Amino acid sequence: MLQLWPGLPAAWRFERASFEQGAWWQLLSAQWVHLSLPHALANAASLLLIAWLLRPWLSTAIQCSLLAGAVVGVAAVIALDPGCAYYAGFSGALHGWFGGAAVWLAGRRSSPGLAALRPTSAAPDETADTGPPPAWPWIMLALLVLKVGLESAGLLPSAWSFMVYWPSHAAGLASGLLAACLMRAGARLMPPARGA
Repeated sequence: MLQLWPGLPAAWRFERASFEQGAWWQLLSAQWVHLSLPHALANAASLLLIAWLLRPWLSTAIQCSLLAGAVVGVAAVIALDPGCAYYAGFSGALHGWFGGAAVWLAGRRSSPGLAALRPTSAAPDETADTGPPPAWPWIMLALLVLKVGLESAGLLPSAWSFMVYWPSHAAGLASGLLAACLMRAGARLMPPARGA
């Protein structure tokens, strides 16, 4: 775990003074280190839970693409916000990954539901789309947007002893949603694969 490597969290954390002197990599490296071990463990547990929850419905490639979009969004907001003096953590990217997955799943005409938890020969995200859109991705997305909105308004207290940079959650969520929408649009523009 990167958090336990001596000196690495401090070296990889985003600090505006270092960034402005050319340490551009901190925009990405800061998302892989944390401000404390409990902070790192909470983010790691969230990452594993989200991956486990989404595995039956989304392929690894789709999940990684959504996560990459969220990481880029968080990097952009910490780079462009002069009020962000320092940053470390993965929670912004996690918000985007989960939100983007909800949008991706909401765009399907059907949901594999509990049947997806049983072993099948089909790869994730290759089930037939039939029936009305499922409600649960929309509910997940609404709850996530509500959480980020309350955080942004200062109505949700922090569970941490340090200042939480709430714009990273909003930026991660927005970029995860954008990544899902762009991926959906790209999938519609691609010609269907021809059988052998």
